[in-house]
Amino acid sequence: MPVDLEFYANGVVMKHHGVVTDDELLSSDHDIYAHVYPEGMQFQLVDLDEVTDFQGSMDTLRYLGEKDRELAQKAGHRRYIVVIAPSQGRRQSILWQVWAQDTNTDDPVILTKIVHSIEEAREWLHENDVDASSVRRGAA
Repeated sequence: MPVDLEFYANGVVMKHHGVVTDDELLSSDHDIYAHVYPEGMQFQLVDLDEVTDFQGSMDTLRYLGEKDRELAQKAGHRRYIVVIAPSQGRRQSILWQVWAQDTNTDDPVILTKIVHSIEEAREWLHENDVDASSVRRGAA
């Protein structure tokens, strides 16, 4: 399976492997938002470290970014999404980020960060007071 999802009480870790396609992005997005988070979704950690080719289209990235922002607005609380993209998928992650993060406000409902490593991802979540302590150390 090219996408592994690990659900937690307040978030999700999504790890992609091999080739990333539009269908896989849309399917995993559906699964993420269909899941019930007992503490509410506070974070998403997306790991592209094992991706060999990222074939997600700009249209899909725009759709997912706008959907992430819209659902965070409806939830009424801040959501943090960090993407580990050391090489493959980095450019596409930046495109998604443009659509996901609302830069027209001083208090956005969604904050995003693109990093090179799991250590950077965990540090950023911790700096933003996101409790990701339940995330297994092997996750992502």
